[in-house]
Amino acid sequence: MSGDRYGGMGWERDLPDFRDYGPDAPEVKRILDKSKPMKAAVKAAPAKVDLRQWCSPIEDQLSIGSCTAHAGVGLLEYFERRAFGRHLDGSRLFLYKTTRDLLGWVGDQGAYLRSTMKAMALFGVPPESYWVYDISKFDVEPSAFLYALGANYKAIKYFRLDPVGTAPAQVLDNIKTHLAAGLPCMFGFTVYSSMPGLGAGTGDIPFPKKGDKVEGGHAVDAVGYDDNHRIGSDRGALLIRNSWSTAWGEDGYGWLPYSYVLKGLAADFWTLVQADYIDTDLFK
Repeated sequence: MSGDRYGGMGWERDLPDFRDYGPDAPEVKRILDKSKPMKAAVKAAPAKVDLRQWCSPIEDQLSIGSCTAHAGVGLLEYFERRAFGRHLDGSRLFLYKTTRDLLGWVGDQGAYLRSTMKAMALFGVPPESYWVYDISKFDVEPSAFLYALGANYKAIKYFRLDPVGTAPAQVLDNIKTHLAAGLPCMFGFTVYSSMPGLGAGTGDIPFPKKGDKVEGGHAVDAVGYDDNHRIGSDRGALLIRNSWSTAWGEDGYGWLPYSYVLKGLAADFWTLVQADYIDTDLFK
């Protein structure tokens, strides 16, 4: 899905759908209204948020287009660690396959983030130890046993922070507010040839200039932000958790300018909640 300079990619932009839940959907709002950090973030979000301490170890998707599955499992692992203090090592290969099954796709075609969320809610994610990340098996159908093991996330409510018709500035505000409340999100963005490659020693992704070549679409997790982080002439950036091993960026993390959101080069911002979070430290 990409050359030696980058890891695999695989994000396909969601088709617009007015049925998508947003933060104000009643099913979502009922849960978010119980969050004390959310109430504080809505009043005044801080200038900087960094959720890396609750993230699971950085993974490497290698050469296949499984970035959406890596972003989805990374999101689940964060919430398991943050809310319940337990580490889930979820099967990325299982999620990549079940997502493409939902889409009726075969082959290494990447996936939509909406379908990734739907697959997590419908089928769950079994432990990595039962379906290890062997990229030669990306199209092998998991057994019924694995589906039974994975069926434990049906209670999640997933929603997007950029519903159809939302102004870009409001999308950015939604992202920052949810991050300040301890709710990271997964999203996709267009990768240009100016993006630092593996081993470059930096994770600062510049806004593209004329002549930059499009390399593909890539999904990552937003796990923080800094209003004062500068990349070239851009001020303000999202902290992203990548899936290209610790050889990329700052030990696997990087920075994407707010301008990617404001100019429409980043989209499909999805996060999740469930009622089980209400009595945990995540909501206190």
